[in-house]
Amino acid sequence: MRKVQYWIAVVLVASTALIAVVAQAAPRLDVDEPAFDFGSVLEGETVTHSFVLTNTGDALLVIQQARASCGCTATFLSKKTLAPGESLALETSLRTNGYGGRTINKTVVVKSNDPDDPEVILSLTGTVLEGNPYGIPAQDLRDSFYLLLDLRQPEDYASGHLMGAINIPYDELDSWITSLPHRLTIILYDQDGSLSDLAAKILANAGFPEAKSLIGGIDQWNKLYNQEYVVLFKLLKP
Repeated sequence: MRKVQYWIAVVLVASTALIAVVAQAAPRLDVDEPAFDFGSVLEGETVTHSFVLTNTGDALLVIQQARASCGCTATFLSKKTLAPGESLALETSLRTNGYGGRTINKTVVVKSNDPDDPEVILSLTGTVLEGNPYGIPAQDLRDSFYLLLDLRQPEDYASGHLMGAINIPYDELDSWITSLPHRLTIILYDQDGSLSDLAAKILANAGFPEAKSLIGGIDQWNKLYNQEYVVLFKLLKP
């Protein structure tokens, strides 16, 4: 009888210890540098920084949200779960347009299933110097880029084309598809818009969602703007 009571007691103790261990298992979110001071930058520059998130707990960490305090700050996470001991970079970028002459502090709130600290606040702090009136931020230049394609034959292109356009005849477009940038707006035109409509559909089906056709082609452009921004070449004889 005493042996039975002894083993019952052992099982109860072991079970209690196991329950305690299971109850203590939990994720824990740690950040290498919660506050980042970027010093001084010129207005228009984009500040970038990677916050390193680490799960120092002993259970799966789930990042539910990474929310910036304003639209000028963007965040990117390649995934939202971290195993115990695993680390992950939270990429942030801060646009400083409109903050010239000010010291700013922008925050990112990271929400997770960490039971002890479910919301961690990260910050980017620094001084934005006033920019010059004739400067343009690199990101603004990038955002304004587009690729202008003239689909006409070389002789028609040489006789006059929209400024900045490159010549890829319609019947050669297929051979150029692998070389075209996917993330850029591509504007196509021909003489009256008939070929550029077809070309835009071809590119859209090939994975270029920003491919557009200039309605009415260069004829419509010249009708509305009288050859404004059209480059004319004079063919010179030797």
